[in-house]
Amino acid sequence: MNFFRVTTVVLALVGLAGCASEEHQDIKEWMREQSKDMRGRVPPLPEIKPFPPVAYETESMTSPFSPSKIVTIEAVLDKTAPDRNRPVQPLESFPLEDLKVVGIILSGAVPYALIQTPPPNKPKHVRVGEYMGQSYGKITAITREGVTVRETVKDINGAWVEQDKTLLVPK
Repeated sequence: MNFFRVTTVVLALVGLAGCASEEHQDIKEWMREQSKDMRGRVPPLPEIKPFPPVAYETESMTSPFSPSKIVTIEAVLDKTAPDRNRPVQPLESFPLEDLKVVGIILSGAVPYALIQTPPPNKPKHVRVGEYMGQSYGKITAITREGVTVRETVKDINGAWVEQDKTLLVPK
């Protein structure tokens, strides 16, 4: 049995010696030569400039979250912008599409229109010069056919544009 063990060990050593051949030694040597001069280059980080601290005094400054903080010169100079300082009228809380003309009253020289709001509200009478709809709609004319409303809306460029819409009396 001793002979069998010695033979097995000798064969294992011969097998391992065969695996340690110099077959790819030239490639390994070429890789060592090429990697000698290779060094990673990382550019230095940019210098961080500190921002000076600013004290926020709430009494004298406008809140940074206030919508009035963002005002452009164009918005201040825009003459077609609606008057936002006037009191809001009751029919301005409804979209113009939800309001319906249910009748026209011609009383002397002043025409009135009956406007139905969404249920459960009752019809409201309006006249030329009053406002209705959520787009700053001003009533410009009341005729037998219906009510003409001039809305002021922002276009795609942010400029205020006036557009006329007519609510017809149902027949």
